[in-house]
Parts: sequence; structure tokens; C-alpha cells
Amino acid sequence: MHNRFSEKWLATVCSLLPGVYSAVFLVPGQGNDQLHLLARWPDDLSQHQDFFAVAKYALKKRGEVCLPRAHVINEQALDYFAKPVYIRSRLAGVIAIKMKHLPASKHLGVFLSIKHSIRWLGLASVDKPESDPFYTSVVGLLASCFEQNSYQQGLMRMVAELTSQFNCERVAFAEMQGHHCDLVALSNSAEFDQRSNLVRKIADAMDEAVEQDGMILFPDKESKVIQRAHQELARKFGSGSIATIPLVTEGRVFGAITLMCSEESPLDDRTLDLCQQTLSLLTPFLALKRDQESSIFTKLGESLKRGLQGLFGVRHLQGKLLALTTAAMVTFASLAEGEFRVTANAVLEGEVQRVVAAPISGYLLSSSVRAGDIIEKGQEVAMLNDAELKLEMTRLNGRLQKARREYREAQSARDLVNVRVIKEQINQIDAEIELVQQQLQSIRLTAPFDGVVIEGDLSQMLGSPVERGDTLFKIAPLEGYRIILKVDEGLIAHIEKGQAGLLTLSSLSKQQFPLLVEQITSVAKAEDGANIFRVEASMPNAPALLRPGMEGIGKIYAGKERLIWIWTHEILDWLRLWIWSWWP
Repeated sequence: MHNRFSEKWLATVCSLLPGVYSAVFLVPGQGNDQLHLLARWPDDLSQHQDFFAVAKYALKKRGEVCLPRAHVINEQALDYFAKPVYIRSRLAGVIAIKMKHLPASKHLGVFLSIKHSIRWLGLASVDKPESDPFYTSVVGLLASCFEQNSYQQGLMRMVAELTSQFNCERVAFAEMQGHHCDLVALSNSAEFDQRSNLVRKIADAMDEAVEQDGMILFPDKESKVIQRAHQELARKFGSGSIATIPLVTEGRVFGAITLMCSEESPLDDRTLDLCQQTLSLLTPFLALKRDQESSIFTKLGESLKRGLQGLFGVRHLQGKLLALTTAAMVTFASLAEGEFRVTANAVLEGEVQRVVAAPISGYLLSSSVRAGDIIEKGQEVAMLNDAELKLEMTRLNGRLQKARREYREAQSARDLVNVRVIKEQINQIDAEIELVQQQLQSIRLTAPFDGVVIEGDLSQMLGSPVERGDTLFKIAPLEGYRIILKVDEGLIAHIEKGQAGLLTLSSLSKQQFPLLVEQITSVAKAEDGANIFRVEASMPNAPALLRPGMEGIGKIYAGKERLIWIWTHEILDWLRLWIWSWWP
């Protein structure tokens, strides 16, 4: 790798990247375990040791590396960029650049410029001596073009160098403007008239090559491409050999070069190959240089033009159809109205619920029903063990017989005081016996009305103790239901008494039942991680298939709204609240 060329190459790369502070090009030593400085920019750079660490890091990762804000000089944050350079699959070195801090969106552009420039470096391979005509002509042309201060000066230098190196009479360069080539540089002419016959004929020849998407060489009898414009140019201005080469970068035509030579020194295949290789290396940087020097209005126009071409062109047709369909749907949803319905979880309850409780403390003897069973009025649902009550009755009867015998003995002895005391004891025992009899009558628990058991299953609790007042069953009638809707607090503002709706139950998902809002509770309740309001609704003409405890989904009609609001209002409400909570 030649030191002089490497320095020119590094200087050219730095000139194309705005905000570069310094840069180095490091090459590997024997065994690739050490790095040595080959080129630096600027030429008087003395402190370059900090580049070695980022260069080794890039080699370790085997790819591009960016370290944002890794260095600060005079309160100016600097970024490090590094990229290994491979030529013919062999490591040639590492380029490391220190430049003004850039946003992450512009990092790709920096690495893209470096990638384009690496193609130049292949020209300075150790396999090519500096006396090689390809090396000397191409490298000399590239270096001389980028030594110029402006894009226009670089173009003038380029056409002059091409004229000299390839022994041409004239060399013209044109940019692609719209669908036609616009001449911007002509050798041996600092200024020229766009309306002149020569310029118009050269532009026609360039359009001819661009439209056929390939190089045109005239005269070439074996070629099958159209050469009418080139033939007209040669006939009118006496050129013996004409070649036009379209310049392409990033998949689009950037411009074209036309070389006009005399009959004594016509263009040959070797010259054209050399010219094509040179221009393929030079074109990306010409485009980049022009973009850098363009005004802000020109950049905005180009960006808008590319955006419109991407939007209305034929590329990515499926994506565009999808975007068009999405836009049509959004437009329709913004204009059309639909029925806004508040959706909430629902549960079916009976209007009346009766609790069957344990009348006394005791032990469960039997249970004949469980939740979901249909029962009739007076049907036995459970029974308590009466063994203790019967023993208590036997004990009380024995006390009663003893008290009555003592009462007769006191009467025979005319002990009036004792007679009165014993008489009260007999009355007390009679009351206790009556209480036990009532308890014996209540140990058989029966249904208070026709209905369904909605809660209670004592089949696994036989023999277990129960306390007086314990709830054993809950029973609801088979007719007269109310619907409990659990409405989220964010939607309760849309609910009013008297609104209609529909109910779909999980067990009867194919049927929908009408409902009518009757009452809204004014207190929120936390349930399943959300605050909900309990809304009661009635169901007229409830079918016989319904049972208390059924669950489903209820929807309440809350008026007409635009479709886009119906689909997005929940997330917009959440976003509005979140923004407000963080707003200072």
C-alpha cells in the first residue's frame, strides 16, 4: 500500500464528511497482531494514540464501530467511527475517524461514504506498481478531481483530465435533470451556451445512451443499439469516434459522459474499460459532493421528488396497495358513524334470593340437593342430626317426672312454700321441653319456594358441625332476573338510566337477550385489577333456559359516534391522561 496514495485517499474521505476533527489509517503488521500508522489527517496530527483502541475494537468485532460522545475537546463532544478495510478478502487496514457528534440516524451515511471510498483503495494494491498505466491514470484522475474546492471546479478538472489522458478532442459531462441530460461541463470551454447546436447534439447523444441503459460507441458496425443521435453529432462536427457512458449510482442515473475523438486516435476497448472503471469509482462521490453543496431548497425539492416517486412509482406495489387501503379505511372511519356500545362483563342474578341457614348448632346428617338443582316449595334440602336433642328430651322428661312426684308429696304434707317452688320448676322444665320439641321440628330444612339452588353443596360435609346461623344454601326463584354489568370506570360516563342493550351468555352464545339499564351504583369497586361500577339492568320476558349465576358479555347502546373514535377512544383517553400526568 503506497503511503502517498493512502494520505490522499484519507484526505479525500475527510473532505467528504462534514465535521471531521482528525482521522488515521492503520495497517496490520506481521501476523495482524499489531497496527501501524500509514496515513493521518491532518498532516500535522501528533496525538493519534487514542485511535488504536477503537481500531482494535473494530477488528475484534469484524465490523463497523461507532462510539458516540467518546471524547470531549473544548466542551465539544466527539464521536469515534472505525471500519476494517478488506481488499480482495484480505485485511488491508482499519480507518478510524474522530468527528463532531452526530445523531444515530446519520451514522449509516458516514459508514456508506467510507464503504464507497474503500473501492479506491483497491487501486493501490501492492500487486500494482506505480508505473502501471491503470494505477497512474485512475489514481491521478481521482486525486486531481478531489483536490478542487468546489463541485463545479471538480467537474471542470475531470473533463480536462479525461481529455488529456484519453487524447480526446472534447469531453462533456451532463447531469440527469428530470428525463433529459443537462450539460454542465465541457472541456476547453469555461462557459458555453446551452442553446448552441453543439451542446444540444451532445445532450441528444447522452439521452440516447441513457434511454438504452448502456454505453454507446460510434462507429460500431457490430452493435445493435440505436446510434442515430451519435451519427448526427459525428456528421455535423466531424468527430471520428464518439463514446457515451451513463453514470449510475444507488440504482439511479446520475448523469452521462461523452468522449469525442478524432479519426486519427479513435477510442478502443481498453480505453473504454479504463474510463468505465474510473467513472464507476468517481460517480458516487460526485453525487455526494453535489448534494453537500446544494441549497436547502434544492435538498428539500429532491427529497420531495424521491418521496413522490417512491409513493406513486411501481416499486413496492404490494406495500403501496396496503398503504392505500389503510388510508381509505381511515378516511371512511373518520367520516362514517356507527353505534357506540359500551361492553362489560355481566352476571345473571335472581331478583329475590333466600338464604337457608342452620336453625341450631348441631351436626349435618344428610343433604339431598346441591347448587344448580331445581327444587319445589317444602322439599327437604338437608337434615341435622337429632341424637343430642332426643337425649336432651329424655333427660328433661326424667326431671319432669321427679318434679311432679315432689310436688304431690309437698301437697300431701301441706307444705305450701315448697309447693310453689316445685310448681315453678315444673313450668321451667315444660318450657325447656317445648324448646327442644321445636328444635326437633326444625332439624329438617325445606325449600321456602320453588326455585333453583344457586349456592351450596354439603355432600362433602356430612357429619361436620354447623353453628346456628351458618348459611347452608342460597335459593333464587325461577322467574324474575336482574343483570349485573361490571362497567369500567373509564366508560361509566357514557351509561345512563333507561339505555337499552343486548346480553350474550357464555352458555347460550348463539342467542342475544335484550336488557334495560335500571340503576347505576355511585361507588366504584376494585375487581380483577380494575375499578368497576355495578350497573343493574332488567331483562323482560326472560326465557326458561336462564339460571342465576350465568355469566356473559353485555353491550349497552350509548348513541352514535364516528367509527374512528369508537375504535381509538380508549387508547386516546389513556394517552391523554398519561401525557397530562407527566406534563409539568
